[in-house]
Amino acid sequence: MYGDWSRIRFDPASHYLAVVKQQGRVDLDSDDLEQHAIDLALRRTINTDVIGLYGAPEGDAGFAIALTAGGSGFTITIGKGRYYLNGLLVDNPSDLDYDQQPYLIDPADNAAALFAQLARAAAGATIGFVLQAWVRTATALDDPNLLEPALGGADTTVRLQTVWRVIGTVIPAPTQTSTSGAQNDPVSLLAPSCQALYNPPAAVSRTGLLTASLAQSGSDCGCQPIAAAGYQGLENQLYRVEIHQGGDLTSATFKWSRENGSVVTAITSASKGSAILTVTSLGKDANLGFAAGQWVEISDDTFLYGPTPNKPGVLCQIQGVNPATLQVTLSAPLPVNIDPNLNARMRRWDQSGAAASASGAPVSSNPTPLENGVLVAFSAGSYSAGDYWTIPARTASGGLLWPPNGSTEQAQPASFTRIFSAPIASVTVLPGDPNRRGSPGYHLNDCRLLFPPLNALAPFVTPPALHVSAISWVNDDVMTVDSLLQHGLSVTFDAAPANAWGGGNFEVTLEPPLLSDVSGSYETIVTAFSAIGETNLGTDVFLRTVFDLDPPQGVTVSSDQAVWLSPVTDANSRTATTLWLVLNTALGWQNPLGFARVRVRLDGGAVFATGAAGNLYLDGQTFGVGATRASDGGPRVDLPLPSGHGAKVSDFESWFYLAPSLRINSLVISGTVQGAPQQLTAITLQINPQGVVQHIYVGATAQGSTVTNIQAVMTFSYPPLADTPVSLSLSGTAQGASTIASIAKSTTAKKAATTATAPISFQGNPTTATTYQLALEASVATAVSSLALSASLAVTVVVVTPPPVLQ
Repeated sequence: MYGDWSRIRFDPASHYLAVVKQQGRVDLDSDDLEQHAIDLALRRTINTDVIGLYGAPEGDAGFAIALTAGGSGFTITIGKGRYYLNGLLVDNPSDLDYDQQPYLIDPADNAAALFAQLARAAAGATIGFVLQAWVRTATALDDPNLLEPALGGADTTVRLQTVWRVIGTVIPAPTQTSTSGAQNDPVSLLAPSCQALYNPPAAVSRTGLLTASLAQSGSDCGCQPIAAAGYQGLENQLYRVEIHQGGDLTSATFKWSRENGSVVTAITSASKGSAILTVTSLGKDANLGFAAGQWVEISDDTFLYGPTPNKPGVLCQIQGVNPATLQVTLSAPLPVNIDPNLNARMRRWDQSGAAASASGAPVSSNPTPLENGVLVAFSAGSYSAGDYWTIPARTASGGLLWPPNGSTEQAQPASFTRIFSAPIASVTVLPGDPNRRGSPGYHLNDCRLLFPPLNALAPFVTPPALHVSAISWVNDDVMTVDSLLQHGLSVTFDAAPANAWGGGNFEVTLEPPLLSDVSGSYETIVTAFSAIGETNLGTDVFLRTVFDLDPPQGVTVSSDQAVWLSPVTDANSRTATTLWLVLNTALGWQNPLGFARVRVRLDGGAVFATGAAGNLYLDGQTFGVGATRASDGGPRVDLPLPSGHGAKVSDFESWFYLAPSLRINSLVISGTVQGAPQQLTAITLQINPQGVVQHIYVGATAQGSTVTNIQAVMTFSYPPLADTPVSLSLSGTAQGASTIASIAKSTTAKKAATTATAPISFQGNPTTATTYQLALEASVATAVSSLALSASLAVTVVVVTPPPVLQ
């Protein structure tokens, strides 16, 4: 803080509660300053203890981010209301456009640029919005109302002001970690992109220390009799040493002021490239004014409120001043633009000599003289621009009040302006759907933490409840009808339920895509969608129909587990076969358009266990976290278990997607003819008398084109969700047919591949001409049967007599 003070004295370790006056004593500015520091520290401590590091009151929660789509993109609005961060109250009196923030000047990215960056970023990137706030000193240069007309326009006091702004940044995909949603961790209940914002970057390293001391002899001024050592000034001073350029001992620089940087004036006219400034005042007197040879810092609000706040201004040296015109001539033209409309100002610093430059004076571990015997030395470490130390010097004692605040350490860390940050919102890109065309949308996540007023709180006691501890499916992933029948549908609790069960409290709903009762036949719908390019399977399609499914055998209970559908143990059972046929028919399994969605809901008020004080009802609340689907690698919502959020009763809800049984929709025998694949129905083998195959031709005679790479080609009803075995067999209708050709007993339908192949080899064992009919069969096993498809191939064997051997 800059201000005309005698000393800054506040030590939290002293645990002082108040500064109390005594009669007949002199009032000191330092006492008043210390009282305000005590009050601010107490207020922030109480706010943090009651609210936590972050929080908004439920009745007037501020800084809600809103997005409004327009012709030129999105408008970002910052909502009115209050927010607390690190105990500091931040108030936004009215809704504010993101691009019009008074304390964010020339941001790195405006609203349009943020969304343009997000559109170009890799998958999973987000826009993170963070509220920043800090406390600064406001003077009469910032608010003319602080001048007192009755005292001739004197600036008797300054103000401490809270300033804030909202910063949006495009950040890459965060690393997601599962969380249990514990009651004492409200951040874990937020969206994953919000949780990532609550992992702040590492704090700026400030390891450099300053030591202040006094020279043993000498003086900067020989005009007055002085002591041989100690502080040699004629007035009490509050020296301020401030880092101008950050770095370490080899690169950091500093500037200093004997008046705590309080000698400052407003600039009314300045131009880049000009060495002449016009100011409102050249100071109260020679001691508190501006003169030739002095170094001054030129800045405006763009330095205070730019993307990097509180940046140092530009150091310039005064060549001359003109009191009549209030003009200051610099020794070099101004190197930057300064806007007088943005509180432009000129602040005096008192470094001088050869070491002083436009970059500041270099820091050094050797004692560096300031003036009047005052020395400063810097330790090895890192320094940031704006770090500062204040050093009170007193004429009565000829000494320095150092170390400050009762410390015994000569080397002291820097003070600096603390900037507090709190996440308030994130924007994520909605994942694209292969069944939809057009640009993906955006989802706005509220990352704020809210708190109720104290009079709305009651002693919180977690009521005893029943919880879901495990489920037999993977939430928001895809399984086949066969997997459902083989593994069943069950929910496990942390205690044995005592309620009666049925479809009323264990609700299962099937939502297949576009069944025939919506519009025309299923085949007509599939054909229509194919005509417009909507042929890709997906977990979400345009229209669905809804069916409530009662448990096929009733809900059964085994200890702590409720079973809606038991795993199939008898593939020939009527229940298994019927359910298999019904589900596959509903899914249009021969030519499916999309997967069905199955929703599972347990009615919390109708599911309970027996407790010592009565029924324990289901607290089924779960909080989703990001995860990946095993079926296609896409994003899904996982539901961490056990369930529960401290409620006496709440429903459990989950869902998964159901794919039909995998079918082989097409089976052909194919070969390569003249470099291109061709379906084969007949081939001719040319063999010699020893039964060795010499050529294979297309057709029933040896006159066709040569064919190679003969194989079985299977096309499936949809891309398999996982590698799936396919059984193969090759047989013939004539004796010896099984020895002339062979194929592997099985192959694999690869995950996500719509076709599979298996080579067919021909041994050519027969030595006589004949014709064989080969039958190829491929089948996929299901939970209740095998789905088979056949193809045939006519094979003609021609025996070629070798030409006679010439003698």
